[in-house]
Amino acid sequence: MLKIGVLGAGHLGKIHIRLIKEVSSFQLVGFFDIDADTRKKVSEEFGVEAFDDMDALIDRCDAVDIVTPTLSHFDCAVKALKKVETYFY
Repeated sequence: MLKIGVLGAGHLGKIHIRLIKEVSSFQLVGFFDIDADTRKKVSEEFGVEAFDDMDALIDRCDAVDIVTPTLSHFDCAVKALKKVETYFY
């Protein structure tokens, strides 16, 4: 089972969370959003663990789904790829 985390819980992030929960071969570890109010609301709405630290979520996942604003995609991807780097080098 692939352990997935979602980065970003805005409109599209919530759609991704809902869809990932529906796939039986995926385990939704949780999600991260920079806004504490959003984390609380989305966690309650979907019954999913909200992480208040992006690195902590990435450390518990096999893959991350980046659904943050476009300008932050690169920074999120770099953080996730640094984790992968430790497995292969």
